[in-house]
Amino acid sequence: MDYKYENIPLIDFVKSLTIYRGLTLRKLLKKLHDEKGYSNSYSGFYNKLKCNTLRFSEINEIAEMLGYEIVFKDLKK
Repeated sequence: MDYKYENIPLIDFVKSLTIYRGLTLRKLLKKLHDEKGYSNSYSGFYNKLKCNTLRFSEINEIAEMLGYEIVFKDLKK
C-alpha cells in the first residue's frame, strides 16, 4: 500500500496505518515496549502523538514496527 501524507494530524496518520495492520495503538505500544524498550505508558505515547512531539527516530521505529519504510522522493524530477 502506498500512502501519501497529506497534512493530516500525526495521530490520525499513525492510527490509520496501525489499523490497516490489524493493531490498536495499545498493541503497537506493547510491541514497541517489548522489542525496542519503549516506555509502556500509553498516556505518554498518546500525548506525544496528539501533540506532534515524536522525534523522527521514533516515527521511523513505528513505521518499521508496522512493516513500512519511510522514503524521501525528489519532487524536482
